[in-house]
Parts: sequence; structure tokens; C-alpha cells
Amino acid sequence: MRLGELLPEHGGMDASVSHLEVSGVTQDSRRVQPGDLYVAVRGQTFDGRCFVPEALRRGAVAVLAEDAPLDEVSVPWLTVPEVRSLLAPLAATLYDQPDRKMCLVGITGTNGKSTVATLVGRIMEAASRPTGVLGTLGYHFAGRSFGGASDNRGQRTTPEAAELYRILAAMWRQGAEAVAMEVSSHALELGRVVGIEFQVGVFTNLTHDHLDFHGDMERYFLAKCRLFDQLGEAGQAVICTDSEYGRRLAKQYPEALTFGRGGQVTVERESFDYSGMDLQLRTPRGALALTCPLLGSFNRDNVLAAVSVAEALQLPQAAIIEGLRLQSPLPGRLEPVQAGQPFPALVDYAHTPEALRAVLGSLRQLGEHRLAVVFGCGGGRDASKRRPMGLIAGQGADLPVATSDNPRNEDPEAILAMVEEGLELSGNTAYRSVVDRRQAIFEAVTKAVEEEGWAVLVAGKGHETVQILADRTEPFDDRLELAAAIRQALRQRAQESFESPSGGQDKGVNHGGA
Repeated sequence: MRLGELLPEHGGMDASVSHLEVSGVTQDSRRVQPGDLYVAVRGQTFDGRCFVPEALRRGAVAVLAEDAPLDEVSVPWLTVPEVRSLLAPLAATLYDQPDRKMCLVGITGTNGKSTVATLVGRIMEAASRPTGVLGTLGYHFAGRSFGGASDNRGQRTTPEAAELYRILAAMWRQGAEAVAMEVSSHALELGRVVGIEFQVGVFTNLTHDHLDFHGDMERYFLAKCRLFDQLGEAGQAVICTDSEYGRRLAKQYPEALTFGRGGQVTVERESFDYSGMDLQLRTPRGALALTCPLLGSFNRDNVLAAVSVAEALQLPQAAIIEGLRLQSPLPGRLEPVQAGQPFPALVDYAHTPEALRAVLGSLRQLGEHRLAVVFGCGGGRDASKRRPMGLIAGQGADLPVATSDNPRNEDPEAILAMVEEGLELSGNTAYRSVVDRRQAIFEAVTKAVEEEGWAVLVAGKGHETVQILADRTEPFDDRLELAAAIRQALRQRAQESFESPSGGQDKGVNHGGA
């Protein structure tokens, strides 16, 4: 598209500039492709003008900014009063409004967004509707990644507006008929989804998180509510009414499809074990019996959300049953780890108080095991949840092991001291505090290897593959670390057994024989 067509309101643009062809738009200099318009956004930490040289090296043909360039540039430089608000409309125009060509399902809430988006995608595919999925676990369609898979929580759950429209357009060109996407409160507050039209909007829950950004729960809730202002003319709100926040939202949208206890989609009978769940549901279209390999009662709530989306879209119930039956555990979402051990070992992304409470409660339902949980709280993030996390771990686990979780620029021991306040308040005197996360995992595993009847959960980082420290980022995948700790503890146990009298190899006899 010509720059003059993309920015018709920009005055003073001579013919040579207005006829310049632009093929893309982005505010991220690292993602610039030849022919792009680079939008230099001034953020809280960085000024986008500082990255203009990189954008030009990558092929940007023009720059849009609020202020004059820092240095001389060789491409057209256009200034406007406020650039961030232009990102979405510019991208929508340039990429020909892909959101209007597909069915978009937006999922918001503190917990469950990744799982619900994945389940919705699975059901849609079973209904022969090719569907992309965008969120914390990456941006995927038809086995292809469109970038954005996050190895740490610094990546975008919901991409910036320009990137979002680009991805939607690319998925549309590849044959996507629908997209299920996580919509974070940050994305709603910062305008990343401005102009996007959703056919279905989903509210899962609202619990303590991101208060360092929003300030309090009321503003956090109001940010989430913005999603439902962007429903299309025939758009459908799907709301969990198990919380006061959900009930408030449902009153604002009386035509909403509700799910949960007392909702229009609800559970009549359920059973859980380590193979998954069996559910008998009541829906507006009648009874629905299904199985799903996902573990725990909190995943039941995610299944209810996905079923409700399918009901809102009137998808065949056979597709609901088939899609959920085929769903395998999601990366880092109560994901089993097997390394030859005789006890359950799992990794989960739970990094908020309510998420940790839910996953511990779910594991209690799956068997009579005692629970060892390794957990922590990230640095540079909402510090007010650290004491509650410690209290919940102390109340819900038999052996809580507090440790580091992406301490970033904070002192890990200072973070743990705040967590320990909650642990002490819980009255659980068995807790341990171990700064080194690898050692903490090993101590929890060793307990389960030495004594029968334990289950081990490593919580907080889930699918992430790095540990973020003050001065460096190191590879660290809880799933790999848990498996390595199990193998090490089993070898150590076997060696001890071999060297003991009951193992048939007595140290004293050896020395005597020598």
C-alpha cells in the first residue's frame, strides 16, 4: 500500500513520499522486514527512536514517530502527536482487516487462558474449521509457528497491535477460518487489540495477579471487561459465574452464555484420576458425556469454558467429544514427567496464589499421596502475592519447598523471606527454603524416592526454558530438571541399597576381604 493511502490524514507529504510502497508495519525493530514502516513508540523504559538504525538496517522504508529523529536518517520521517494509538488502525488497514474474515475467540482471565484457547482450537479442528491459537505457548496454525513462543514471562501473551494483525493476516492466507487467542489485561489496557472484532469473548476468572501494573483488583477487573466491548454485532459473551467478578460481568451482558456452578453449562457428574477426567455435563443443547486426558478439577473448569464456546458457536457435539478426547497435556500445565520413578511427578505454570491453590487441590483429588511442592515468586513483579503464595503452599502441601523463580534484579533471599512469612503463618513446620532451584527440586524428589506415598509438583515456570537472573539468563526447564533429579535420586538410592547389608554388599565385609 502507498504511504499516502495508509496515512491520508498526514499533511505535508510530498508526492515522492506519498507514493512510497509500504508492505508492513511494526513497532519492534527486531521484527522489521524489507518494505516495513517502523513506528517508533516511546515506552516506559525505552524510546523507539533509539532503535531506528536497526530498523533501517533491516529494511524499513519510513519511520513514524512523535518527535524528530535523534540522528540524521535516509528515509522519510513522519511525525504525529501520538503514535501508539495509530498502530492498530494502521495495521488493520495495511493487512486488510483479517479479523473480519475469521471467527475470533478471545479468552481473558487470570488463569486458564492458555488451556482454554488450546481446547477451543482442538474442538474447532475436530469440527473441520482450521483454527490458529495465539497465547503464552506461542502463535501456531497448521503445525507452523508464527513467532512469539515465550520461554519466559517477559514475552507477550498477546502481541502488539501491528504484530497481531500481521499474524492474523498470515494465518488467514494459510487457510485459517478461526483463531482462539488469549487476551491479557495488559493487552486490553495498552490497546494491543484495539479495533479487533471478536465473535466470542470468554471470561474465566479473576484472582490476585498483576497488581504492580493495575494497582488494585477493581482496575484489573475493568481492564478485563474491555474485551466484551469489542464483540461483533452478533458476538457472544461466555462467562464463568463462579466468582463475584464473573457474576458482575454477567449482569452487564444478560444474553451471555454462563458456565460453572449454576451456569447454563455445568457439571452433573465427574470423576478424576491420573489418567484424566470423565464428565457428564448439562448444556443448552442437552446432556453431554465426555472424557479428557487433562488432570484435575481446575482443568474441568477449562473444559467447561471450551465446551461453552462450542455451544455458543453451535459446533457439533460430536466434535466437542472428539476434540477433548484427543487433547494431550499442554506444555507445563500439570504436565506429567516420567523418568522411571514409581510416584507421580508433575510440572505446572501456577505462579499466582489461586492457581497454586487450585493445582494443589486438584492433586489431592487424584490420590492419597502426600504432596511435595517446589514453588517460588518472580522478582520485579507483584510482591504482594508472595506471602499468600507461602501461606497456600504451607496449607496445601505436606512438604513445601520455597525457591527462586526468575528473581530478575531482586535479591532471591529477600524474595524468599517474604514467602517464608506465609509459610510460617500456615503452621507447616516441615517447609524448606532453598535458593538454588535445581537443589530445591532434588530435595523434593529425594523425599519421594526415600519414602513411599509421595507425589511431587514443581510449580511456577511451567513451559519456560530459562531462569532470569539479575545479570544473565540461563537455560532452565523444570521438566528437564525434574527428570534429571529423579534419575539422580534413583541412582543414589540404588547405590545406597547396593552398599547396605540388605542390598547384599556390606562395606565391612568388603574391607575385610581386601
